[in-house]
Amino acid sequence: MIRADTIRHSANAGKVERVLALTRRYRACAAGIAASQWRTFFKTGEFGGKYQNVSAFNTHCGAAPAQMARAQVSAMLGSFLSNRQNEFRDTVTRSSLASEIKYALHTINRRQAWFSREDVTIKGEIAPIPAEIRRLARWIMRAVLRRHRRPNARGIAPVLDMRTVKVSAAAGARHGDLWASFRLVGQPAFAIPLHTHAHWRGRQGKRCNVLQVVPDASGAGFSVRLMTDMAEAFAESRAAYLTRTEWIGVDFGLANLIATDRGDLMGRGFLAAMRRLDEQLVAIARHRMRAGGKPRDSARYRGLVDRVRGIVKTRINTALNRIVSLHAPAEIVVERLDFRMPGLSRRLNRIISNCGRAVFRAKLADLKDRFGVEAAEINPAYTSQECSRCGFVSRENRLSQSRFRCVQCGHTAHADVDGAKVITARRSRGLDFRFTARGQVLAELQRRFGERRRRHHNDVPRGTKASSRQPIPHGQSPPGRTEIRLSHESR
Repeated sequence: MIRADTIRHSANAGKVERVLALTRRYRACAAGIAASQWRTFFKTGEFGGKYQNVSAFNTHCGAAPAQMARAQVSAMLGSFLSNRQNEFRDTVTRSSLASEIKYALHTINRRQAWFSREDVTIKGEIAPIPAEIRRLARWIMRAVLRRHRRPNARGIAPVLDMRTVKVSAAAGARHGDLWASFRLVGQPAFAIPLHTHAHWRGRQGKRCNVLQVVPDASGAGFSVRLMTDMAEAFAESRAAYLTRTEWIGVDFGLANLIATDRGDLMGRGFLAAMRRLDEQLVAIARHRMRAGGKPRDSARYRGLVDRVRGIVKTRINTALNRIVSLHAPAEIVVERLDFRMPGLSRRLNRIISNCGRAVFRAKLADLKDRFGVEAAEINPAYTSQECSRCGFVSRENRLSQSRFRCVQCGHTAHADVDGAKVITARRSRGLDFRFTARGQVLAELQRRFGERRRRHHNDVPRGTKASSRQPIPHGQSPPGRTEIRLSHESR
């Protein structure tokens, strides 16, 4: 439960260059460790881990920084592999393989034994998984890995502990509030002044003697982050948190970034703000590419990208904080995160998607640490086309971006709010469909709707009319409408 805060520094040009030189050596060391870890992975089936011997890389920046780089590389590769593990799982789930083969592949995936040379046995069985299934698992994982670039260890922001840098209070306020003293192998010690702010001074928790150096995109400067251990502070906030709602469903919209099943619409105007920034980004990118350069070479382009990320982070954090403040849920139920929005360029969609997923997951993790609020994720298939009242699925239900009217039972609602209610209903009924293909989701929704319709038809006494708020009996259509079949269109 570590939190990092960016702190301003006022190092002179000479000290800035010394810190950047350390960063370059640290990154070269991290890249060498990462290459070694990948060789170990393909040879033994697993990475070397945070205890791998890295003494061969001590010449880059010293033994202590090499061990710190090892820990960062290990965490980075572990996160990358966890994401690929999820892709492997989804690939197998969507396939047409027999259920027995799928179960064996999921077992291999769960144990991360794609490239392991040891036998893998399914629980409750004696014989190991056959060699042909092991080969299939390796083939699938290689295909998954080929779709992504390996994480670049040369872009790591060094995290330095007290063996290399020591943060202490300044004797006076003439130069700064804190001093960061660097002790590097074979070099004289030096210190840079740090200037704290009210947010950092007001943060509860235990200060860690750990400093992170974050080089600028231009490579001409850096920023500093200080770490705080929030374990004790979060334990107190979790004990004081009183839940008022068992769970609350959250849906991602367009004009409104987030909607809840209670009718809350948050982040209004988000899409309009993104479109304005998108026009500027596309114009700069086209100009740079016509000139034979890259968009990232433009300082204005980098500034706009940072602004997009800042807006996404602020809107998501504000909305989730507001949900917790209003409803105090024990659990937040969300659909599988995508964040792609129609009407925006592929470039901006990629930026929003990558940033949005990371920010949202980080905020959910923060809420769990801070208040104990759990998070559940469901399959988003057909949540915007399903009626939260009767369960009928059709693209005709969605009249516009904000209007929803079920063609079966006549239920009307804000489209995003109805989607949030569908998410909550699936969670309460155990229908998260997390590992289910879209076609199977639709088939199950059709089956359940048909059962409810037949059950209602049988329950209505003869000679009485069905309520207009209930599904229309089998074989009939709403007054003034023709029958509409369930749609196979995507969300």
